[in-house]
Amino acid sequence: MLRTLTLGAGAAALLLAALVLGPSAGLTHSHRGKNLEIVHPYTFETTDRKATTAQVFMVIKNTGSKPERLLSASTPRAAKVNLAVAEGVARDAAFTVGPGKSLVLGPKGGHLVLTGGRKAFTAYDAFKMTLVFERSGRMEIDVVVEEPLEDEKK
Repeated sequence: MLRTLTLGAGAAALLLAALVLGPSAGLTHSHRGKNLEIVHPYTFETTDRKATTAQVFMVIKNTGSKPERLLSASTPRAAKVNLAVAEGVARDAAFTVGPGKSLVLGPKGGHLVLTGGRKAFTAYDAFKMTLVFERSGRMEIDVVVEEPLEDEKK
């Protein structure tokens, strides 16, 4: 037996928007600059309130026709921000993004490391960070703080 579901105009519009925009439309944020888009910069909540380090992740999209390099970053929330690869600090002290390419800064690869944290990172909070690029210059972004992963809560 087939049943018919009747939706009001508002509910139908919401359903249509969810289908068109996809599941991540409300969960991500991005910042656009000169030939760059920074997609969903985030860190995890500090589960140890005395921790003074945190990792920041994001996707850097280069929409330009020339390579771009992330040279440095800073935030009022930490004494220093290092560019790090899986094995430690980035050897050439920069991350390069080819023209028309994306660079994923994630937990298992390159990322930013905040040291000398000035206060704990609390879920659902956000803070300012300035990224400095070779060609595009300075770009201010908002980094969101997410809940820790389940295995980190234990």
